[in-house]
Amino acid sequence: MLDNDIAKFSYSCMSNAKWRKLFSVVNESKLEFANCVWKLVGEAEPKNGFVPDCDQLGEDYVGDCGALNGPFEFKRIEWLKLPTRIGFKPYKNAPIQFKTQELSAIIDQLSSLGSFELDANLEGVTVYGYKP
Repeated sequence: MLDNDIAKFSYSCMSNAKWRKLFSVVNESKLEFANCVWKLVGEAEPKNGFVPDCDQLGEDYVGDCGALNGPFEFKRIEWLKLPTRIGFKPYKNAPIQFKTQELSAIIDQLSSLGSFELDANLEGVTVYGYKP
């Protein structure tokens, strides 16, 4: 990734401390499943991964969470989506089944902690690191 990629998104940037606060709220909420979708600056496509627990967080980076096969800096996160529904197959050749989870408690708690750039809809909650 080039610093120019981050520079073009430099407005409305979420701080490292706010990312750590977000992951703390999500981990304390005990979501039914920890899957998420990461969109990283400089990457063309969003990647499926999981929400890191607090032990996987450094001062300015996220440890391996399936998004890049290794750690990356918070400043690389363009957005993160927590889904309300996830599909899975309980066994090979089974039809896809879906599990759902309620995210309103997370939204309420984040709203009480400060200003997070987020969008909530039927698909889930998207938290922005950079929002033009």
